[in-house]
Amino acid sequence: MAVIDTVVESVREDLDRVEHSLFSSLNGHIDLIQNVSGYVLSSGGKRFRPLMLILAARFCNYRGDQHIPLACILEYIHTATLLHDDVIDHARIRRGNSSANVLWGDHTTILVGDFLLSKAFSLAIELGNMQILKVLSEAATLMVEAETIQEERAYDPQLSEEEYFEIITKKTASLIAAASRIGAILANVNSGKERALAEYGLNVGIAFQIMDDVLDYSANENDLGKAIGKDIQEGSITLPFIEAFKRSSEQDRKILGEIVRRGKELEEKDLAVIFDLINKYDGSRRAVDKAKSYIKRAAVSLKLFDNPADKELLALAEYALERKS
Repeated sequence: MAVIDTVVESVREDLDRVEHSLFSSLNGHIDLIQNVSGYVLSSGGKRFRPLMLILAARFCNYRGDQHIPLACILEYIHTATLLHDDVIDHARIRRGNSSANVLWGDHTTILVGDFLLSKAFSLAIELGNMQILKVLSEAATLMVEAETIQEERAYDPQLSEEEYFEIITKKTASLIAAASRIGAILANVNSGKERALAEYGLNVGIAFQIMDDVLDYSANENDLGKAIGKDIQEGSITLPFIEAFKRSSEQDRKILGEIVRRGKELEEKDLAVIFDLINKYDGSRRAVDKAKSYIKRAAVSLKLFDNPADKELLALAEYALERKS
């Protein structure tokens, strides 16, 4: 059994409670909302953000029950962004299945995404913790801002590494950092420890997204659960491309730029050229090395606690590096 599987089993009861609540909280809403939400929520998500919150709360010796609805809130927000992303990107596959927009159309998919966002914040308000509500609101705002920047810079081969990290920090890492920070807030730890756990989550989140971007160039479609090369086809310039582009010869850089600027007209042969050049200039390997550096930073953040229970959070961080889908 992999280390991450052992960690998951150690909080299985809490994860099962989250799983039950994800669906029971939708009861009483119209059938279409339940059907679309249920389809996406049951399609094989890893529940990484709920797991992060549960482990962080336990690490800080939290003894209450609010981590369960808060874990659901995080998953609702994350799922809403996936629904919206699939419409924006005209995705056909999500987690190995037909995407919701293919089955129900763009309008319904957007509306259900909106519903899940409003449901998440409604549940958060019911819990009555303004500090946590502020953390969630800030993360949600950053995620939308990142999506807007990404749309603005789509199909731009000149996207810088600094701009890339701004996008992924806001789009992905902000919600993962919120998950670890909320665990600390629930346990009422001091501000220094709260910041340390937030930093841990932020660094894990950055590494998580880098590896997701690497997988887009190296995984197979069945493992990844989405089309390979999907990012570049949708105009998303990610770290493997950036690393290869800045090291490529003038001729290869020109080829990469011309292909990317074709936008949605990319063909299979174009993708093959991009993949070959990224491999030629070690774009994916260099991206993985940077992901590893962020996992090291995450581990350093936990040293403030001097807590032997940090092995579970360290295992979760390593999982972000080693996952294949």
